[in-house]
Amino acid sequence: MKFTPRKLILVTSLMVMASSLMATDSMATTPPESQPEISSCPAAFFAVKVHEDAKQCQPFDTDMPASMVYFIADTPDAIVAYYLALMPDLSLKGEHNQRVLLVNDAQNVRVVVSPDGEGAQVDILVLGKETPAPIASLSND
Repeated sequence: MKFTPRKLILVTSLMVMASSLMATDSMATTPPESQPEISSCPAAFFAVKVHEDAKQCQPFDTDMPASMVYFIADTPDAIVAYYLALMPDLSLKGEHNQRVLLVNDAQNVRVVVSPDGEGAQVDILVLGKETPAPIASLSND
């Protein structure tokens, strides 16, 4: 069988499409190799209390600087109020793109609260005992 340039392009294109479809199918059924670990939520993450109704806790790093994220089925405003009442040394540093940044007096604990579907996402960053350089206020510019 003789392949003309046109047939060769057509056959090559079909092979590439078939290969692509097989790869897509295997990716759809195979979980990603590096997926964040979702664990049960601790009562606290270092010095930061974790809300008792927290779900889907994902610690990303447990060595300093340490970070964890969780979901809660409550409004961002309610969670901000919760943290401000619970941790008096936290203060509102700013808000940008619906994300509220809370920082402690030593500026080594940061909590970011943002809307997430029917609730809120809470990101916790603990920098350690040293006091880092102050961060600039966020604005809605």
